[in-house]
Amino acid sequence: MAHSTVAQRTVLGALGCAAALIGAAATPAYAQLSSSGGPISYSAGTLEYFDTERRLVLTGDVDVVQGDARLRSDTLTLFFAAGGGGGSGVGSGDITRMIAEGQVYYIRPQQEARGDRAVYEVTTDSVTFSGNVVVASDSNVLRGETLVLNVNSGRTVLAPGAGRGRVQGVFRPRNSGARQGQ
Repeated sequence: MAHSTVAQRTVLGALGCAAALIGAAATPAYAQLSSSGGPISYSAGTLEYFDTERRLVLTGDVDVVQGDARLRSDTLTLFFAAGGGGGSGVGSGDITRMIAEGQVYYIRPQQEARGDRAVYEVTTDSVTFSGNVVVASDSNVLRGETLVLNVNSGRTVLAPGAGRGRVQGVFRPRNSGARQGQ
């Protein structure tokens, strides 16, 4: 995956596509794209808010950034908790779930992931990518159909699709030429 510039089609995932801080039962969970947290900024072609559903839909080259993480997709739907102390109105309150669809990219310092769809759940602090998933870390590349990424802990699980064989990948050792012939 060659996504070296911001202008290229990269996405941050809460998906990856997003993370949540989960504390004690009395402590609220917060949506995060980056394990460091902070404000979440976005840009998109259009924004549509459905007040009664507490749902915000961003469409058209959606770009979301938080800290050192970035999510890009064709469409991003955010769901907000009711009465979360964040006020009322367009996109206010705590995010409980995000769904990114159509060429989804999630970029963070040590890992990039892409897929056709990604769903971020605050309660599990995880992003699930599905459809043509590719994960790149350094020069290593993995391919599968489903990726589950726990954003805060960094745990990643990649699985093949039903009837599609196996997960595939390439690992490139850093010192691959040092012991040739021995």
